[in-house]
Amino acid sequence: MHAFKSFIKVILRLLVVWFIDTLSLFLTAEIVGGITITSVGGTSMFAVASAAALVLGIVNLLIRPIVLMLAIPLGFAVVFIVGFFVNAITLMITGSLIQGFTVEGFWAAILGGLFLGLINTVITTIITVDDDDSFYQGVVERLAGHSKYEEEDFSKPGLLMMEIDGLSYWHLKHAIEKGLLPTFKRLMESQGYALSHVDCGLPSQTSACQAGIMFGDNYDIPAFRWYDKDKQKLYVSGSDASEINARYARGQGLMRGGASINNMMNGDAKHSLLTLADLKARDEGQRAERARDISLLVLNPYFLIRVIILFLWEALVEVWQYRKDVAKDVQPRLNRLHGGYPFIRAATTVFMRDISGYLTGLEVIRGAPSIYVTWPGYDEVAHHSGPWSSYAFDVLSHYDKVIASMLDLIERKAPRPYNLVVLSDHGQSFGFTFKQRYDMDLQEYIESLLPKHVNVHATLGGDEGSMSLTAVAAELDNVQKHGERGAVGQKVIGGAKNFIEDTAKPVAETEIIAKDVNVTMCGSGNIAQVYFDLAPHKLALDELQAAYPGLVDEMVQHEGVGVIVSYNSEGQPIAMGKAGMRNLHTDEIIGEDPMAMFGDPDLRAAQMRRIADFPHAGDLIVNSSVFPDGTVAAMEELIGNHGGMGGEQTDAFLFHPANLEVTPTTNSTDVYHILNSYREEAPEAVSFSGQKSDEPAAVDAWSFSTLVKGFAFDRGWVGKALRALVLDTGTYREVADDPYMTGPALLMLILGVIFGGFTTLGVYSWTQMIGEVFSALLLVFFVFLTARVLGGTGSFTRTLRTVGFAYVTRFYSVLAFLPAVGDAAKLITLMISIVAVWIAGVQAHRLQGWRSILFPIIVIVVFLLSLAMVNILLEGAAFTIQSLIGG
Repeated sequence: MHAFKSFIKVILRLLVVWFIDTLSLFLTAEIVGGITITSVGGTSMFAVASAAALVLGIVNLLIRPIVLMLAIPLGFAVVFIVGFFVNAITLMITGSLIQGFTVEGFWAAILGGLFLGLINTVITTIITVDDDDSFYQGVVERLAGHSKYEEEDFSKPGLLMMEIDGLSYWHLKHAIEKGLLPTFKRLMESQGYALSHVDCGLPSQTSACQAGIMFGDNYDIPAFRWYDKDKQKLYVSGSDASEINARYARGQGLMRGGASINNMMNGDAKHSLLTLADLKARDEGQRAERARDISLLVLNPYFLIRVIILFLWEALVEVWQYRKDVAKDVQPRLNRLHGGYPFIRAATTVFMRDISGYLTGLEVIRGAPSIYVTWPGYDEVAHHSGPWSSYAFDVLSHYDKVIASMLDLIERKAPRPYNLVVLSDHGQSFGFTFKQRYDMDLQEYIESLLPKHVNVHATLGGDEGSMSLTAVAAELDNVQKHGERGAVGQKVIGGAKNFIEDTAKPVAETEIIAKDVNVTMCGSGNIAQVYFDLAPHKLALDELQAAYPGLVDEMVQHEGVGVIVSYNSEGQPIAMGKAGMRNLHTDEIIGEDPMAMFGDPDLRAAQMRRIADFPHAGDLIVNSSVFPDGTVAAMEELIGNHGGMGGEQTDAFLFHPANLEVTPTTNSTDVYHILNSYREEAPEAVSFSGQKSDEPAAVDAWSFSTLVKGFAFDRGWVGKALRALVLDTGTYREVADDPYMTGPALLMLILGVIFGGFTTLGVYSWTQMIGEVFSALLLVFFVFLTARVLGGTGSFTRTLRTVGFAYVTRFYSVLAFLPAVGDAAKLITLMISIVAVWIAGVQAHRLQGWRSILFPIIVIVVFLLSLAMVNILLEGAAFTIQSLIGG
């Protein structure tokens, strides 16, 4: 049955692609001079375009594979350039074979091939037709397969972890409730997935959180940036990722033997791509392997064209959104055109999304036992536009499609089953920055309180999108050094690397190591570590007060400062607020508890104590206030921020199968133990095909035994049929979820057709009966197609079950035998049947809101368009045969 469904899916995809090619060819002829399409005899221009598209596809099928195999050894760029020449040649051959389709000269064919590819890419992107089964993708997958995890037991489920950087539990919950993430909602409703809250602890930023998640240890990472007095070195998590990773890598990481993609830490992964910890790896074998994997990206030109178009579009979208915010005076607001930010946003939301998704797909096909991939797009947009902004939620909704495609890939091409966990490392809080609120940043404020000869230096910034670009540039540099993809391809890759480095440069230039200064302030989010050069050890408050009397007292009273942590003479951290203080070791409180504004005061005190006890925490730790509206004030110029406490920044999440138990957490290290235990246990993987989680995974709705068992008395199919007769929506939902109702649904459909036919026609031949049954199945297909157009995710079989039970309403036609009702019964039956099919489609695909209201209208539109499409393709096929045989 699986093979049959796959065959049908391929056929349908070919028909859709054929129609898209027809439309693309027609538009190309309208745009490019020298390419014309004219009607021939009684054959329309659309039919001629359809015939040309069919022949073009056949010619491409015969020529392109040979050219590709010859060009691959010469490099990606050669393949890419030759592709346009192949398009031109195939267009000219098609023009010589099809009447009414004319290509005048080679240059017209070259230009036509270029526009044909561009238009085709735009259309397929808009309607989300992928190229997972294209020839190019097949080549990439075969090459990737050479690096399979041969030593693995593929009967044991793997673990795929997809991190959405910076997305809090509350923001994800909101997005699901608003219907922005249909894949998440489907997994919750059909597979029993759960959304669990995780407290990531302090510091709430990627290096500490990923070290905790991947290794179960993040000791002595006090912030994204910190100063090591012993070494007199400024640590920046991005550029020092390799050294930080080496502290914890002991062979027991969460991705041991598996894959790390687009992360900061590597979790002891065997395969590591776009991972900051491994960019400077000295192992030549590992570097060569990374170069081969990255070079696979450039073998599929359709993928690259799509990414480039979407990249440029996303940059334009950012410019438009910023101009809109300026016009509406949206506050708080940053200058989002500064420093090439639109390109950085496009790179993180589109480029990194698709590149990392592509590489993750290859690891799934290889059968990696554990895969961890991070997408930074939401975090990047939330930093600059705000975590609650519609812009941040829009890019999040696009990632939902990546997760859906990964589930489909697992079902169709993975050599092993996988358990999927979606998670975040931390959340994000919101608010005007410290500088926006007070016309000076924290560095300037501290400097104003110190003698003029004291020099305060600030190093600011956290894990922003430029880090991902740095990783891509480094990987492309590695590809160049290893000579992958030929000499011409080397130049193209070098150009791409330079462009990415230039894009990331405005942010990277701010990473200056402080030298010869008296005070170093390391700010990340709404928290800062402040170091004084008075002594090589961590200073006590008495020492600070002696050197700079009144400094700390003045700082703690500032409106924007919520708490300051310093140390008593015994080295115990003391949290100081405006009206009280708390010893973080003894929990003794004098006056008001300064930790109360940050949530659970005992939890926050314990978390602050932990980082204050780190050897390289600051002499002072400064965390901003939480203001009455729930916002915080970042020390850096980002209105969405994380790194400290207050707001949603510590509220991470795990989105997981029901068989994964999530125990209470206080730090990201707890997540390691949760996920590592789950990996070790390797419970039976959830099927992502659409069946409900409480059904046995082995249930095949179309197996003979399942079809027969559905008629058992205890299945209650008769009662369901009676309730469907009175349009009970809950019954239709039950039928959709129950694979054992497939047999009864087929019976209801056939009996409904037969009974309706007899009561309407009286005399009913076998051919009419078969034709009516075929029409009913065609209706099921159109209902399924319409639901998919509206974003539904139900399967064809679910649709068949609900529509089959809807056909029970045909029995209302028995009323036609009553003399008092007569022909009115036929109209009543028709209206009830339409409503039943409406309910069936909505319940099979769990459509809500305007989608459910518009459903019957869209069914009609899809039906008419499909008829027109089929008519054009059939006429085109007939004209193709006529042209080729010279009839």
